[in-house]
Amino acid sequence: MRPLKLTISAFGPYAEVEVLDLSKLGENGLYLITGTTGAGKTSIFDAIVYALYGEPSGDARDDSMLRSKYASDVTETYVELEFLCNEKLYKIRRNPEYTRLKSRGEGTTKQNAKAELIYPDGRIIDKSKKEVNNAINEIIGVGYDQFTKIAMIAQGEFRKILLEKTENRKEIFRQLFKTYKYETIQEQIKAETLSIKKKFDLTRHSIFTYAGSILCDNDDKNGELIKKAQNGELENSEIENLLIDLIAKDQDEEKALDKKSTEVFLALDKVNSNISKAEEYAKNVREYNQKVAFLPIKEQEFNSAKNLLDKAKNKKSEIEDLDKQIILIEKELFEYDTLDSLHLQVKILEDKIKKNKATFNGNIEYINNAEKSINKLKERQSALSNTEVKKSKLESEKSALLDVKTKLLTIANNIAVLNNINDKLKETQNEYIKISEKAKFLVDAYNDLNKRFLDGQAGIMASELKDGEPCPVCGSTNHPSLAKIKGEIPTEEELKNAKRLAENESLQAENKSVECAKIKGQIEELKKAILKEIELLFGQVDLLNCDKLIENKLLEIERELVCIDEKIINEINALKEKEEIDKRIPLEESLLQNLREKQIELDKTIVADETTKKEKESQIEKLLKSLKFSSKADAFNFLKELKDNVKLFKETIENAEKEYNEKSVAFTKLQGEISMLEKLVKEVCEIDLEKEYEIKALLTAEKDDVLSKKENINGRIIANKTCLLNIQNTIRESKELEEHYKWMNTLSNTANGGISEKEKISFETYVQMSYFERILRRASIRLQKMTGGQYDLIRRKDELGKRSQVGLDIDVYDYHNGTTRPVNTLSGGEQFKASLALALGLSDEIQSSAGGVRLDTMFIDEGFGSLDGESLSLAISTLQDLTEGNRLVGIISHVEELKNIIDKQIIVEKKRVGGSHATIVNL
Repeated sequence: MRPLKLTISAFGPYAEVEVLDLSKLGENGLYLITGTTGAGKTSIFDAIVYALYGEPSGDARDDSMLRSKYASDVTETYVELEFLCNEKLYKIRRNPEYTRLKSRGEGTTKQNAKAELIYPDGRIIDKSKKEVNNAINEIIGVGYDQFTKIAMIAQGEFRKILLEKTENRKEIFRQLFKTYKYETIQEQIKAETLSIKKKFDLTRHSIFTYAGSILCDNDDKNGELIKKAQNGELENSEIENLLIDLIAKDQDEEKALDKKSTEVFLALDKVNSNISKAEEYAKNVREYNQKVAFLPIKEQEFNSAKNLLDKAKNKKSEIEDLDKQIILIEKELFEYDTLDSLHLQVKILEDKIKKNKATFNGNIEYINNAEKSINKLKERQSALSNTEVKKSKLESEKSALLDVKTKLLTIANNIAVLNNINDKLKETQNEYIKISEKAKFLVDAYNDLNKRFLDGQAGIMASELKDGEPCPVCGSTNHPSLAKIKGEIPTEEELKNAKRLAENESLQAENKSVECAKIKGQIEELKKAILKEIELLFGQVDLLNCDKLIENKLLEIERELVCIDEKIINEINALKEKEEIDKRIPLEESLLQNLREKQIELDKTIVADETTKKEKESQIEKLLKSLKFSSKADAFNFLKELKDNVKLFKETIENAEKEYNEKSVAFTKLQGEISMLEKLVKEVCEIDLEKEYEIKALLTAEKDDVLSKKENINGRIIANKTCLLNIQNTIRESKELEEHYKWMNTLSNTANGGISEKEKISFETYVQMSYFERILRRASIRLQKMTGGQYDLIRRKDELGKRSQVGLDIDVYDYHNGTTRPVNTLSGGEQFKASLALALGLSDEIQSSAGGVRLDTMFIDEGFGSLDGESLSLAISTLQDLTEGNRLVGIISHVEELKNIIDKQIIVEKKRVGGSHATIVNL
């Protein structure tokens, strides 16, 4: 995967739209991402990761934190990335959730998060973040976690990994290589072992607990043995034998008591039989005497009931007369129904006529009001006829004001930009003054040094001249005034260095002067454009007075816009009102016409109902003359009174007959019972009831004693059998748990690194060691090159592990002296090299673990400041090796030496206002 073009808008420290054409960096080699601290160097990688996976690489995981705090309200926040993967071009664009200005009206609204992926064939996925992420994972071959570990070596992270102990490094590798499942297996084995041990201890305790429930007779000689069993002083087999003996003894005693209880129950049955016979005879004698005494009373009740029945039968003739009257009245009842029906019909007609007259009069008032309402609606309809024209005119005025507002805001923004460029010009001019002064000083110094050098050379030549010998310069043989050597003569090397410094500083002054001229040109060009726009709006105006003019004009426009918006709303409301009126007029006219037609029908109905009412009233008058009662209610009340009397007479007869029958049956029944008891009491019973009661009491006491003993023995047998069964089951379970615990404990100690006298290496650590060995082998290849073949990184193997967890500690092997020592003994610069080598080895291993996925671009965010010149060259050379095979490596750093070493650079500048800006240069 190779990024080709990255577009960042209002993201992180970047306030505006930043377009980075990463293809300018080429297909391989190193490039530098440089800038001041906090400018936003790492944010470039964050933007790439966010575009691909919807999450940045840093700590800002909340979408609301991604929008630039420097961005204007109208600037959209998004990241767009074009990248090449397997020779195919893809494009992805994402924006986080953030708050923006409404596109219409005032206020803000929430911009929802969105992701869009465009395939090489033009196919687009933009349904959900999850679907886009799944597609990216499939295209690149790695997910977010693996990508951030492969593509970015974060600042300080790998020095921390380099110096961590085994326990801490285990957690780091757990995250990188997802070895949670092996730790879970360790913990499950350990937990299972502890669970089995707990169950085993519980079974041993359960045996003593069960022994506490052993029962025996108070006089039993085994009492002492039972106490020993309960105190844990007996072996399990001895407890079993003791319980077997106690159960057998109780079972024998239980059989003897069964025999004795049978004899007692037979004797009790005989005594109970004698007592029942004696008690039955005494009961019959008592009942006979009671019933004989009650016989005269029953006879008197029977005679009284017979007299009442004879009197009630005399009412039958009165009942017959009443029945005849009832029949005559019932024949006339239907005539009263006709009368009631006629009364009801008259009442209904009266109500109907009254209601219809009220409706008729009400309709007249409604028709008058409806006619007035329709006339008013037609007047309002006419008044609203030109509303649409007014609304269109107001919208045109608003559009014109908005155009002017946009132009004013653009001018204000350009003035702010002009002020920033002016500030930059002043800063550049100050730098030019400083550099030019320094250049003048260095040129003067060089001229002075050159003069001293030439004077010195003349003095040296003069010192070698002799009278009569020709001068090598002028050829004269006379030397009247020889040059003399004054002071120390500078060397030719010093003269060259002074010249080089003067030329370099002069060149810088010249470059800075060109830069000033360039900035002035930008200022003049921008100023000219601003004045042109201002002239179109205000005429000839001084640029210094523009800010106040623009501010006042914007306020004026805002007031006018508010006024126009209110007018537009009024016209919109007027349009809605006109639409409602247009609908209401035909509807109300139709309703009015229907109501007029109903009035005609209603008047006809009233006349017809009044005629019918008069006819019904005439029929009522005729019917009343032919009937005995004035209404059905009166007739019905009299009829009810007659029927109640009939019912009362019949009930009197029925009650008398019922009373007579009951008394007759009771008298006859009592006579029969006395006759039957008289036969039973003639034979006298000779059983002595008191003596039988005494014998029963003795036998009952003996029975209770036998049953109590049986119950106690049976309870002991059941309790001891249950105890024996529980103890036997627990002993068997204890043996099984003991065997299970022995091999599980061995497995747990092995998995958790707890075997005595051996290295403390857990199962998870053992798996991680495999990754770790491969990482260290890959890292050592890098480290040897950076250290000139001096060091290898190796995994520590010693006896320290018998006291603490080991397996992931790092030592360094020194080829110069053949010794092995802890990695934390390296110097600061050496530690940086080792951590960088470890990071590169880890990146290679993760790529290998991800199925050999290769990323054509990676980022190094490490501090190179601790390296000397030679070490820095070796580190850069090692990183250069990474670029073989069309790979780009970006180094995020502000180390000055790297600027001179690496030609391709992304320069990130943090502006005083408006966030950061990034530029790609190729020196």
